[in-house]
Amino acid sequence: MRRITAERTIGEQEEIQRRILESIQMTTGGEPGLRSQRCAGQINPVWERPDGNKIYFRQDGHRGNGINQTREFRKDGDGRPENNSQALSPEERRQRKREEERQRRLRRECIVLGILAAILLVLLLVQSAANSRLSYGEAAKGRIMTAVKNVSGKILPDFGGGVSGQIDFLVLVNKDHAIPEDYIVNEHWLKNGRVSVADEMYDALSNMLTDGSKDGREFVVASGYRSAEYQQQLLNEDIERDMREYGMTWQEAYDLESMETMPAGHSEHETGLAVDIVALDYQMLDAEQEYTRENQWLRENCQEYGFILRYPKDKEDVTGISYEPWHFRYVGVEAAKEIMEQGITLEEYLEPAPSEV
Repeated sequence: MRRITAERTIGEQEEIQRRILESIQMTTGGEPGLRSQRCAGQINPVWERPDGNKIYFRQDGHRGNGINQTREFRKDGDGRPENNSQALSPEERRQRKREEERQRRLRRECIVLGILAAILLVLLLVQSAANSRLSYGEAAKGRIMTAVKNVSGKILPDFGGGVSGQIDFLVLVNKDHAIPEDYIVNEHWLKNGRVSVADEMYDALSNMLTDGSKDGREFVVASGYRSAEYQQQLLNEDIERDMREYGMTWQEAYDLESMETMPAGHSEHETGLAVDIVALDYQMLDAEQEYTRENQWLRENCQEYGFILRYPKDKEDVTGISYEPWHFRYVGVEAAKEIMEQGITLEEYLEPAPSEV
């Protein structure tokens, strides 16, 4: 009885194997190069395809017809299934899950960092634009100083703490009065490209020289705005020349040259409101300039455009500067007419003697 049962069992197993192999042949279409193998303990046909991949069949329960239900797994050269998560071990699935979570976390962090970088860039652009507008506004308007009245009733600048507004045309700059440290000059370059002046008085200067030219005069603007560094350089050069050529001491040379060239911080040229104007056919900065037709026209008409002869003759004790017929200063039409009609200086106009009060 046992022998018959064993033979049937073996026969049934062989029949099952035969049917599986026939199924394989039908499925693969008789693909050449196939070979079957028997694995220990179960029927597990295995063969290799010509491309090197292996296909495995395994028992997966029984159907009603008594034939093992099989599933197919393709494996690559290292024996790990491709694109088949069901064949992964629990540890491999956990590792894959952790890796996928890590990738998602990195993507989220990259998105957040990108958003923050974009916000920061926008803020920087807005701040840069605001600073540009502020700088342009300050340069265009110049420094505004609060106006106060002295005992003579004239308007004087208060450098203690002003608000923004137009430049002060009556700012006093000489040996005793330094230009304010926060004074701003908005330069306007002349057509010659070599000289600039304060933008606030450019139109007045242009109109004056244009009208003089129509009257047959030919002008040259020899000097306008100077920076503090350039002003000091000019003075140092004059002092060194006197010491070298005339054997003067530094103090002697300074006392002499500062009668014409102010040290940095004390020159009207640093305000952008002063210009040296000479005749085209005589461009020397000396007393002979007053005999030119151009200089005579300027001294007769400059007040109509808001200019004064800043350092007139016989006023050296007041201004501290030698006579300079070529040096004109813009103060505004009203003040210019009063100063020129009275034959006084800017110092006398702003700081009258006690008897004049």
